[in-house]
Amino acid sequence: MKIKFSNLLGALTFLATLIFCDFGVVFASQKLEENNKTELTTSYLKKLPVSDYILGPGDTIKINVSRDYPELETIVKIGREGTIYLPKIKRVYIGGLTINELNELLTKAFLEYVKFPSIEVEVLNYRPIRVYVDGEVENPGLQTLGGAFNLNSSIENSFIQNGAESMADVPLISQANYFPTVFDAIRAAGGITRFSNLKEVELVRINKISDGGGRKKTILNFEQVIFNGDISQNIRIYDGDLITLKKMDVNNLKQLTKASKSNLNSKFIRVLVSGRVNNPGEIKLSKTSTLNDAIDLAGGAKILKGKTRFLRFNDDGTIDSRKISYSNRNQRGTFKNPYLKNGDIVLVGNSLLSSTNEVLNEITSPITGIFSTYGLLKAISD
Repeated sequence: MKIKFSNLLGALTFLATLIFCDFGVVFASQKLEENNKTELTTSYLKKLPVSDYILGPGDTIKINVSRDYPELETIVKIGREGTIYLPKIKRVYIGGLTINELNELLTKAFLEYVKFPSIEVEVLNYRPIRVYVDGEVENPGLQTLGGAFNLNSSIENSFIQNGAESMADVPLISQANYFPTVFDAIRAAGGITRFSNLKEVELVRINKISDGGGRKKTILNFEQVIFNGDISQNIRIYDGDLITLKKMDVNNLKQLTKASKSNLNSKFIRVLVSGRVNNPGEIKLSKTSTLNDAIDLAGGAKILKGKTRFLRFNDDGTIDSRKISYSNRNQRGTFKNPYLKNGDIVLVGNSLLSSTNEVLNEITSPITGIFSTYGLLKAISD
């Protein structure tokens, strides 16, 4: 078989290009690795995280006094008064201690009964946590969240629902806990508003007893979380935390849209549109909708209509009530065409002419009925 020189040369050129391209990729990769190279030593293994978790009523913990005395291992649930019962030292109060603080205190307490105790405390089941979310969120107030989430059960159910015949078909997944974060707390409070200042989210937390007790405060730039995915600002929350979102002077629709895309906010709200519209009832709208959008989705206002009434029940117990001259030319976000919130009510009222028509219909409908009956009887007799 003869091979043309031109074809052979083309093939060799293509092969050389691939080789040099691959070499270039490998070289670039090696160079990047050299630039980011960090020398690891065994000291890295000593960088254990310092747990800030404060134990309290409802937590279930496992206490291992020493690996040499497995018979002293205890699994116990912390009672409502913050106490537990342990072998040898009997009932003790541990509410308000962190895991590390409890390790240290129990090690000292067991010295009287055990040689070389080395206490290891592990939380098996975390109690629900209650955090207060205040300021510019949709539903400020006390929020209760699970102390820890385990994804195994939901993943197993998903595989079974999608055709797995037995648990042998479900992949093994480590028993890992996922703890609630600031994101979860804000989401539980209904998400942010158009005026939320995400650059300065204030978090106040109960301080450890060994650090003097009281409370400590930090400021989080939560805008980095939803815009850039910076999870370092989305820290874990603990029981008793207070999260406050301050108010900006101007609204930020771009921020609200991003919050919906990131699942921090629900994508939709529900408002009631009633009165002289073609399809009155509860309407489902996007978070950035206005009064005019709600009326449009309700089929539009009827020709004979009066003033539009807008009602909103504020978080402080007051009512925002407005009488508006509806026009599809009203600018978005203005007094006459406000952005809507979940639970708002829009009532398109009667005009004098439409009210007169209704009165006339009520008066003439019995007479119309009589004349219709008379006409029917006359037609039969004829």
